[in-house]
Amino acid sequence: MSEPLRVPVGFETIKKTIRFCDLKTKKEKRKSDVSKNELMLQMIAQAIANGLLFKYIIADSWFASVANMRFIKQKKKIFIFDMQSNRLAVVREADRQAGNWTRIDQLPIPNNRPVQVWLKDLEFPVLLTKHHFTNKDNSTGERFLVSNDVGLTDDRFTTIYKKRWSVEEYHKSLKQNVSIGKSPTRTEKTQTNHLYASMLGYIKLEKLKFANKMNRFVMKTKIYNQALKAAFKELSSLKSMACA
Repeated sequence: MSEPLRVPVGFETIKKTIRFCDLKTKKEKRKSDVSKNELMLQMIAQAIANGLLFKYIIADSWFASVANMRFIKQKKKIFIFDMQSNRLAVVREADRQAGNWTRIDQLPIPNNRPVQVWLKDLEFPVLLTKHHFTNKDNSTGERFLVSNDVGLTDDRFTTIYKKRWSVEEYHKSLKQNVSIGKSPTRTEKTQTNHLYASMLGYIKLEKLKFANKMNRFVMKTKIYNQALKAAFKELSSLKSMACA
């Protein structure tokens, strides 16, 4: 099976225009007047307005707020979010009416079997699944995933959520293949231009990936090796001329 095309469809820069004093360090700091959650909602709305066809919105626990869930459902889209274990929920409607909220890591739900629950402060039910996992150091943990698609099987839950890993691969490629973090610019406009140019470079690498059936890192290594060979060849030529 061939790899899917993975390209950015929009980006926003964080503009930290508000200056404030950190009471602990007594140092001046800056923050943005727009939160990351607000930016995400704006970008979702813009993607819909642009006619982009998509069904699922996948994100980690940072974006799993009730407000985000409500917004996505109103837009007739489906979310799959990672959830922190201290989020409050109930399995039964009666417990919801009575306010008997329980941490999701203490709910009596089976592993790898999605269960419909009510999250605190959310007016519609969602599907919750729990996964046990073992790390490379043999430590164990739990992951909780939640969605407004109440018909999801556990396999579909996992398969769809794994696609979020492509975001990490995208960020890694931006840093290592197109040098997004090595901009010498200092102004807002030039920094934004550098970010945009880096993303265009990433998109061109994606196009080459499909044309040559090689991933971005293999292509970078191949280009780098050819550049080294050309450099050594030129160096050898210069040495020969110096000895003549």
